[in-house]
Amino acid sequence: MFVLSILSKRYSIGSSSFQFQKYHSSSKRMDAIKTIITTIVGGDNDTNPSTASNEQIRHQLCKIDELQNGQMKEFEVKTSLVNTSVLLIKQDDKFHAYSSKCCHYKLPLAKGVLINNRLRCFAHGACFRVDTGDIEDHPGHGNLPKYDVEIVDGQVILIGNKQDLEKVERSKIPDNLEVDAKPVVAIVGAGAGGFTCADMLRQNGFRGRILLFTREGTLPYDRVQLSKQPLKKAQDLLLRDQTYFKKAKIDLILDTDVTNINWSTKNLTYHTLGKQMKSEPYDYLVLATGLRSRKLPSSIRGGDLRSVFYVRSMADANNLVNKVKSPETKNIVIIGDSFIALELCGWLTTGLAGPDGKQDEADKKNVSVVMLLKAPMIRIFGEKIACALQKVHEKNGAKFYSEANVTELTGENDIAKFVQLATGESIPCDMVIVAIGSETCTELYKDSPIEMSEDHFIKVNDRLETSVEHVLAVGDISKHPLKVFNLNEVNCQHWQMACSTGHQAADTILHHYLGQTKGGSRPLKTDLYTVPIYWTTQNNKTTIRYAGYTRDPENVVIHGDLDGEFKFVAYYIVDGYVRAVAQSKYDPLSSEVAEVFHHRRNIRKEDIENDMYGYRKYLDFKTKKPE
Repeated sequence: MFVLSILSKRYSIGSSSFQFQKYHSSSKRMDAIKTIITTIVGGDNDTNPSTASNEQIRHQLCKIDELQNGQMKEFEVKTSLVNTSVLLIKQDDKFHAYSSKCCHYKLPLAKGVLINNRLRCFAHGACFRVDTGDIEDHPGHGNLPKYDVEIVDGQVILIGNKQDLEKVERSKIPDNLEVDAKPVVAIVGAGAGGFTCADMLRQNGFRGRILLFTREGTLPYDRVQLSKQPLKKAQDLLLRDQTYFKKAKIDLILDTDVTNINWSTKNLTYHTLGKQMKSEPYDYLVLATGLRSRKLPSSIRGGDLRSVFYVRSMADANNLVNKVKSPETKNIVIIGDSFIALELCGWLTTGLAGPDGKQDEADKKNVSVVMLLKAPMIRIFGEKIACALQKVHEKNGAKFYSEANVTELTGENDIAKFVQLATGESIPCDMVIVAIGSETCTELYKDSPIEMSEDHFIKVNDRLETSVEHVLAVGDISKHPLKVFNLNEVNCQHWQMACSTGHQAADTILHHYLGQTKGGSRPLKTDLYTVPIYWTTQNNKTTIRYAGYTRDPENVVIHGDLDGEFKFVAYYIVDGYVRAVAQSKYDPLSSEVAEVFHHRRNIRKEDIENDMYGYRKYLDFKTKKPE
């Protein structure tokens, strides 16, 4: 047992951590402290809500020996002033207290992965620094609220006020932010990459102007939810509200189309919704124009009928939902086997249920999926998982047409009524959803000094810089190194990767900016270093999480039950080593493997061939094994 001297019985600091001290317990002193805590927190009869937000709350969490180094635990904080929970982490004999929910989708961080100074969310892979709570990798935006703690007679005491304890995230942007006229960062595109770049610039000290251009008429939003949860309200999809943009002094320019860039004079021209032409100078330019839905080829007649839908924007999703809800819509044909195609299939067959979880017969839809390949998403997960995934959807009522070619859409009154296949089959439909992939929006860079790949992506280095000085490219339009696997010119079209490249582009600009100001050095990343992460919601009970990167999904080791409850782990092998993992219902396994990848530990095929958790020997995982 550790022994605390009389002079150090009580120790506190003003940050989110304190040094683990030697102690000697005293029952009398502890009783007195409990009384103090109760008095400061207040009793059940508190009747002064106007001062509650600033009133200090002291709450006893646990004994200091309840957690070992490298462990974390969620604690409820219930008082007359506040009802919340906090996450307590012990690392290097220090305690750190944070909000218990991830800034991304507000899921419990206690289920995540804690390795060294990184805390990774179990579900979608967002990473936070343990010593500061700052976001280190994505998805998600914002930093973890951090709280002060004290140690009193071997007890960990949380200190905070109501307002801070109820926050779900923390911003580093000052309330009284002042910006300079120069330098100017112009960002073309306000999707995941563009918005994250703007946000991280402000969060980490950039005080010049930020111009954020978007073709859409809405604030930046969570695009991946359009196919996963189409019924979500628009305000619930927003990454940030209007108040944020006003506080951060980011000039969000909606309904604009950037039509020309003068690379030598550093000036861009754009059209507004009213077709008015304007121009803006820039010092740094970030290209984040992203993707658009691939249209049906012109050889397929009927592709322009009014009942043909694509899903790329919030407006697209709203139009689709309205059509699906129509009583006349009974037969729905999905063309394609992409993420969007299968996620919408799952939503149509299982996500239209009411509050009681039951779907009325009158509301059920006949859903057909037409695809070119043998099984859905076979190029991503491999044949075994793809075939099992198809069975999951078939059990929920979907019908699949494999290795099928669409030749024509026929109808009447400009509305599609049948999808014609090359086999002669005719599938009845009241609406058609086309989800056959995407293509890059890179016409703006044609005949420019920007170096492009043969398949129309922008080539960037590991700092996201293009071939033109002070011009960067992020997100789906870029091909960049993937240093975690020593790969060059990789294009990963995932939400997390778009956010991560936007973050790195911001840090690259900040290195230039802070080097020329009195801002000095900051803990900025010098180059892109991340593990690709994505997830796909196939229906209301089935989600697949994926970490890593491979081009060969057939070289795979699978554990679990594909045909029954679709609960499995798949390890994808490249040259004898695991380079990617997919799993369903085995959280937090994919996040654990992502941390092994992050630390550049090589998992051999023989490590996991007979042991699903064979990777765990490469890092000190103190969290509980997945059930």
